[in-house]
Amino acid sequence: MKKRALMALSLLWLTAGCSEDVDVVRYGHIEEHWQAERVPINSQEPEVNAETILNQCEDKERLAELDEETFSVLGMAYATRAPFITEDYDGYAFDEVTYVEGDAVYALCRSHQMDGIPGYQAVELEARPSFLKDEVGTEVSFLPTVHVATENERASLHEPDAFYENGQDIEPYPVTLMRMSPGFNGTVEIGIGEWGFFNPSFDFSPNLRQFDVFIALGRDTETNLPHLLMSYGGDGARYSSSILQDTDLLNGADSLTFRRVFEGGTMEPSKQIPLYDITVEVDGQMVTKTLWMRFKPIPLLSDSTELEKVSIAYLHKYPYHREVPLPYPDAVSVSGEAYDRLVEAIETARPSTKSGETEDYKYLTLLRGNLGQQFEVSYQQRSKKVDVYVKDVKTGEVFKLSSVGAETFQELYPQAFE
Repeated sequence: MKKRALMALSLLWLTAGCSEDVDVVRYGHIEEHWQAERVPINSQEPEVNAETILNQCEDKERLAELDEETFSVLGMAYATRAPFITEDYDGYAFDEVTYVEGDAVYALCRSHQMDGIPGYQAVELEARPSFLKDEVGTEVSFLPTVHVATENERASLHEPDAFYENGQDIEPYPVTLMRMSPGFNGTVEIGIGEWGFFNPSFDFSPNLRQFDVFIALGRDTETNLPHLLMSYGGDGARYSSSILQDTDLLNGADSLTFRRVFEGGTMEPSKQIPLYDITVEVDGQMVTKTLWMRFKPIPLLSDSTELEKVSIAYLHKYPYHREVPLPYPDAVSVSGEAYDRLVEAIETARPSTKSGETEDYKYLTLLRGNLGQQFEVSYQQRSKKVDVYVKDVKTGEVFKLSSVGAETFQELYPQAFE
């Protein structure tokens, strides 16, 4: 009998110990935070699952390259999480998936977490997604191609509203106009002579609507300074202008002459293509500089390097609604080291069968990258301290923070105890 009682007591102790060992912080996708949409060319399928978009490139092996000459862009999908606090974009998130087809069907993914990091993550899909099964797609070549402009395209340079700049009189040189059909994914760099790059450069990416790029030479009629002219879309589109930043060209602008030296063709990767020879007189000597372009494909992001995730926690008075960000101080936040301390404090909590009283700050939302967790917060005033309880909104489980955890919570969010 004693042995049985001892075994039962031991089993009870083990069970109780296990029930205490609970992960309080459990991140997941919070559906109501996200607004998602799909953008096919023709078909329509209104049902959109944000979690599918957010996980599209997470569950498969990422590809190192797409080695094909042409692709068909089938459609795109977006998932957006609006800012939590008015004029505070730390909680903002945006994920984009582009579906393309070549020898196989691929998903190309980009995220706000990749800001400043060029390129896409890419995975191969078993088949077209159902909402794209009948799409014809937009064809795009892997490499861009340059063409000499037609007579109609040249005529657009003389339209009254051909240029963006107000009050700037640009004389275009129509014979220099070139049209570039898009490449799949890459950057076109522009340079003069042996060394210099200068802005603007421009990017191509796999979009549903592809635009040709037009470039030409011109000059400012007041200063004679040479300009590079650029437009997206051709007929009806306006041109921007940029001064050719080269010392010799600027000093010898009064004697500017030019010659187009390229008759069109495909831009091979990383190969400089001479477009124009520009000649000026500098100190009695004729100096010729070549303006050139180079296409640099942007490699896929195939490694598994962890992208930096924004981690931020909001304590707020009212439920979050993606259409109406909360103003300060209705929502207050901590991030960085303070966020880590908050998570440690919450992890000290243990399951509880009761909760406290609700005060002004009723809600706590943790955000880590695209994931998050929502709690309802309650408080119990004791003689010398305040107990803090958090209730997982998804599971309904209630946890009581340890004394140290409650002190940390109060230190990070003093507004809740005022």
